[in-house]
Amino acid sequence: MLMRQDPFRQLDRWTEQVLGPAARAAMVPMDAYRKGDMFVIHFDLPGVDPSSIELTVEKNTLTVKAERRWVPSDDAEVLISERPQGSFTRQILLGDGLDADRIDARYEQGVLTVTIPVSESVKPRRVEVAVGGEQKLVGAKAS
Repeated sequence: MLMRQDPFRQLDRWTEQVLGPAARAAMVPMDAYRKGDMFVIHFDLPGVDPSSIELTVEKNTLTVKAERRWVPSDDAEVLISERPQGSFTRQILLGDGLDADRIDARYEQGVLTVTIPVSESVKPRRVEVAVGGEQKLVGAKAS
């Protein structure tokens, strides 16, 4: 049998009883970093059914929604239930320099990995410098 005394958990239970399940904020932890010409974001979504994951982009906002449900069987006596259940949402504001049309997303071992490439228009590019009176077009081939 599992036994544990945690006065803060009891306070959480009372708050949830009074205010309902929405009182407990369901947070989606994440890591984000740049790797070369890509931005990578890892969202922790353990125990989530992959078919419940919804990834949308509207203007500059990336939204991740997912759902985790656990319904104990009728013959189970639940002793402790601390894992958050229900819907989870996380929004990220994307910079203008990211190519939202080429986002890639993969869910593996409880982690959703979203990869967003840097837009070609904001990547550094080399500009040719004309010498004297010569005129050179950038990117033009000599004929």
